[in-house]
Amino acid sequence: MNKIIGFTAAALALSMLSGCAAAAIQGASRAKDNAVIMGNEDAAAAGDVNAQLKMGDAHCCTIAGSAGVLNNQKATEWYCKAARQNEPKAFYELGRIYSGDLVRGMNAPAKAAAMLTTQRENKPLALMWLNLAATAGVEDAADDASDLREDMTGPEIVQATLRQKNWQAQPCEWNAVYPDNQL
Repeated sequence: MNKIIGFTAAALALSMLSGCAAAAIQGASRAKDNAVIMGNEDAAAAGDVNAQLKMGDAHCCTIAGSAGVLNNQKATEWYCKAARQNEPKAFYELGRIYSGDLVRGMNAPAKAAAMLTTQRENKPLALMWLNLAATAGVEDAADDASDLREDMTGPEIVQATLRQKNWQAQPCEWNAVYPDNQL
C-alpha cells in the first residue's frame, strides 16, 4: 500500500514539474525569439533573405493568431518577402501555415490546443506553396503536398495548379489570405 501511495505521489510530483518545465522552456524559447527579432530586423527590412527567414521563424506561429512575440501576420509577412525572392524554405513554411499546421516542434501544450480547435486553412493556396517547395527540393514538401492533396476536392486541386502558374501574384500575407481575420 505504501509503495502505491509513494508511486502515486511521485507521479503527481513529476506531472506538476513537467508543467513547470514546459512553461520554463516556452519562456526561454520566447526570449530567444525576441533576441532573433532584435538581431535581424534591420537586415530583413533591407532585403536579406536569411534574415527574413529568421524573422518569420521567430514570429511563427500561434493558433491564437497573435500571442506575445508569436504573430501569424508578422510571420507570413517575412516569409512572403523571402518567397518573393524565390526562397524555397519560405515556400514550405507558407504551405505549412496555410494548410493549418501552425505548431512546430515538441510544444505539447500548443499541439494539444491545436487538436482541440479548428485552424484556419486555405488548401489551394497551401498546396501551391508546398508544390513550389517540392519543386525546389525542400525535404518533406512533396510528402506534405501529397497528404494535403488527399484532403482536397478536385476543384481545389485544379485551383492550386492554376494559382501556381502565376504564383507571384497570389495572396501571401495572413491578412490578404484571411481578410476577415485581421490580427
